[in-house]
Amino acid sequence: MNAYLNSPKETETCDVSASVEEVVALQPYRDVNDVRLLLKMASSQILIVMLLLASIADNVWMYYRRPDRIVVDRTSSGDYVILSNDRRITSPISFGQDQPGDGDKRALANRWCEARYSVDPLTRPKDIEALFKMMEPKAAKGLSDLMKQNGELERERDENWQAIWKPQSVTVDRDDPYRVDVIGVQEITRRTGGATQTQSRQLIFKLKLITDKEKGRDERNQNTGFLVFDLLDYKEMPIPGVSSGSALLSQTAATNP
Repeated sequence: MNAYLNSPKETETCDVSASVEEVVALQPYRDVNDVRLLLKMASSQILIVMLLLASIADNVWMYYRRPDRIVVDRTSSGDYVILSNDRRITSPISFGQDQPGDGDKRALANRWCEARYSVDPLTRPKDIEALFKMMEPKAAKGLSDLMKQNGELERERDENWQAIWKPQSVTVDRDDPYRVDVIGVQEITRRTGGATQTQSRQLIFKLKLITDKEKGRDERNQNTGFLVFDLLDYKEMPIPGVSSGSALLSQTAATNP
């Protein structure tokens, strides 16, 4: 009876089943959530690596690319508009060779008048130095000699001058593009004989400019590219109700530098 119950085929089938069960039992078991987490972490790492490679490539390109060209547009008030040549320009400003224009002439005239007619005892030496730098060397020497001859700076110091310059109109002359028509008011406060005196006067004159061919835009010409060469057609109009100016002031300002 045992021979019939345990035939060779049945015995072989039992051995195969046992082997399959052992193999299955030996396989490691992973939770589905663990597998999904590992896949997400692997995807994140791949993304980070790609971003890192892109950043390295961008840094290399930024290092070896051509530098940006900057266009500076100076207005009469000294404002700047800075643009990069890597971007599409939609404004009327265009790239090209630097050519100082009317805005630079008005800016130089404004700063020259401020240094000449605005008096602050604390900054007067530096203002006078800047005044001469904004002028053509021979014209600066002429003005310096005139101021020394008339003792203008000594007078300002002894009388404790304080003056404010208020520009009213600064325009480029229609007949001569290198002349700037200036109209402004100078308000002066000073002490003479122990009393404080005030004076206001309207000044009307023309500034003759020349191109600074030696240095172009430079610190000495306030980065305008021009120098003051002469002062022309000077007129002084005392403002009613305020004491008139001294003859020394009129003589010094009316004489060409």
